[in-house]
Amino acid sequence: MGQPRGTARTWALAALCAAQFMSMLDSTVVNLAMQSIRRDLDAGVSGLQWVVGAYVLAFACLLLTGGSLGDRYGRKRMFLSGLTVFTGGSLLCAAAQSLPTLVLGRVVQGLGAALFVPTTLAVLTHLFPEAKERARAIGVWAGVSALALPLGPLLGGLLVDGFGWPSVFLVNGPVGLAALAVSYRALPETPVTRRPLDLPGQVLGICWLGGVTYALIEAEQEGWGSPRIAVLLALALAALALFLVAEKRAAQPMVPLGLFRHRRFAACNGVLFAVAFGLLSSFLFLSLFLQQVQGYTPAEAGVRMLPLLLPAAAAAPVAGRLAGRYGPVLPMTCGLMMAGGALLALSAADAATPYARWWPVLLPLGAGVGMTVTPTNAALMASVEQAKAGIASATSIASQQVGNVLGIAVVGAVVTMGFSASLTERAARLEMSPKATERLVDAAVGSSLGAGHSEHGRQEETIDRAFADGIGRGLVVSGSAYLFGAALTLVFVRERTEPQPSEAALAGS
Repeated sequence: MGQPRGTARTWALAALCAAQFMSMLDSTVVNLAMQSIRRDLDAGVSGLQWVVGAYVLAFACLLLTGGSLGDRYGRKRMFLSGLTVFTGGSLLCAAAQSLPTLVLGRVVQGLGAALFVPTTLAVLTHLFPEAKERARAIGVWAGVSALALPLGPLLGGLLVDGFGWPSVFLVNGPVGLAALAVSYRALPETPVTRRPLDLPGQVLGICWLGGVTYALIEAEQEGWGSPRIAVLLALALAALALFLVAEKRAAQPMVPLGLFRHRRFAACNGVLFAVAFGLLSSFLFLSLFLQQVQGYTPAEAGVRMLPLLLPAAAAAPVAGRLAGRYGPVLPMTCGLMMAGGALLALSAADAATPYARWWPVLLPLGAGVGMTVTPTNAALMASVEQAKAGIASATSIASQQVGNVLGIAVVGAVVTMGFSASLTERAARLEMSPKATERLVDAAVGSSLGAGHSEHGRQEETIDRAFADGIGRGLVVSGSAYLFGAALTLVFVRERTEPQPSEAALAGS
């Protein structure tokens, strides 16, 4: 197919933007469905972690390989294949009648996203070879992607309230099919590059990240002293060590470890990891806190998350200007400290704290995230030579996805342990027998998390209060990750770095 022009090129851009929007939306929209999924599929904390974590785990494990496959077999072909898989996974999620089926659908979605997301910017660059047109097209693409952040909870809440939780997945069906039809006709094929695949790195990467995620999520159910959990953690650590050795020796590694010799590059990846680690897990548990503990409907909860999401979008351009004038350290440090401090403050909210008293803390949390990401990406891209901009950007995106995965796993484990400990203590005050207490804790942590505003008496209210205590402990861990990122910035991103915006930097923002 020749280079499309005029209307065909506009349709191609629309298809690329629609696909990117769906992949971004899917990371946030499902959080507002968690309470309904918990109730309908009898899911406990670990089950809810898997619903969110399965998508980002598959995405993170296969993201870099997806980019290589696009180079090797053609980006149009890989875009269409990935979008088909993603749409099919969405329909499988919508049809799920059990938790395992829903988690499987989320894995399929993540696999599809890992195939098409890395190709979108490359295809867009090929569509718009002239610099000014390309800049405008990337601006549209980035703007549409950014809309997913505030629209996710609103759309998710409205869909769940109006049509039930399957609708948050079903909506991807017609959008995905329309994008596929347009893409098939309008997208050009790009030149093929016969890059070798790093199969050892890919397999070992899946083993270590999947192993540690499974162990962290399931440890509370099986027990931290469980032989299976201990073996899984040991195997995951061994796989990580082998992964590092394999990447160091590979001629064309999936993750070029040499880039991490650059102090600022390594530190900026650490900051992006910390931001992702704290953000997605906090968003999940704040959504559950609003619905489960404080009794809001999904739509009401979505509206109440806007003080977090709107400042995040508004602060990003301000942070870019500050970084251009003063260097990246100032906005990065301020943003990370704002977000970390806000999460620590939120951890003090309990089941009795009304929304009117804690919602103002969401403003610095969102603004802090928005202040951090743009200058961090600019500093990261400025720390490597232009010839390595593509792989540097892909590595930064992978760092964020790994942060998402481990954030869900680690913070979720802390929430579960805190929930269990608090419920055991609170149940003792109800003068329950040790066996009855044990049964209550097992049932609450393993499946039913209570009934929101108590419908069945003191037991359900006790469960909700204990769950709020567990969420508070998780928010402390998330906030600490942001403060650690601030320390990384002050120590390792000290030199003034003039941001050098590039298409690759935009891809990672």
